[in-house]
Amino acid sequence: MKKKLTILLTTIACLVLFAACGSSKTADYGGHSRSELKSVQQGYADQLQALSAEELKQYSQAFTQQAKDNQDDKDSAMKGELIQNWIDVTPKVGDFIGYTDFKVDVAGKTVTCTLNMDFSKRDARMVFVYNKTSMKPTAMNFEPVYTKAETMSKAALNVLMGMITVFCVLIIISIFIYAFRIIPFIQKKLESRNSEPVAEASPVKEEVAVQKAQDSSDDLELVAVITAAIAASTGASTDSFVVRSIKRRY
Repeated sequence: MKKKLTILLTTIACLVLFAACGSSKTADYGGHSRSELKSVQQGYADQLQALSAEELKQYSQAFTQQAKDNQDDKDSAMKGELIQNWIDVTPKVGDFIGYTDFKVDVAGKTVTCTLNMDFSKRDARMVFVYNKTSMKPTAMNFEPVYTKAETMSKAALNVLMGMITVFCVLIIISIFIYAFRIIPFIQKKLESRNSEPVAEASPVKEEVAVQKAQDSSDDLELVAVITAAIAASTGASTDSFVVRSIKRRY
């Protein structure tokens, strides 16, 4: 495993050195010609095609681990990402047939090299982005090429999903706004319930006292009537009578 990894890294280094040895008369991009940049990129593609699925997985893990161990090792991170892209994309594009074309685009401080490749299921491309001044790679990726119809359908789907998301957000905002309008009415209703006067118990006590007084007066009147009746029937004097209150049992 380590031997194969060493061979791969040595081959890549040789390709880079070969690219750096171009003639100054044909140099167009930071001291490198278009053909030299194409050779470097095709060298990467050839090396990836020569590896098995298991070897590609091992190399991807090795480069990724190197990048984790050394945060400044950007090259290992890019190579690990490129190999992982190759692992993910090759099942979708099928078997390799050949290279189609190569183009170089210069924009600002970057040079973008695109190597188009023909596969059995669909085309793919390998894209390298270089710093224009130092011509060091800043990004490497491998991706499938989609037709215009597929691109338009994906764009339409993204627009539709965006519209649905916006519509859902508007509905949620409308619900919150409506809830803010209802909350004051609920608060007023609760306040009105809390402010209702509590029935006082004193009138009940006064009524009971009045009832007791009335019962006492009725008892005295009843005693007086009974006493007068007894005196009239017996002809006896009422001076020796003792009047006691009558206790009623309810």
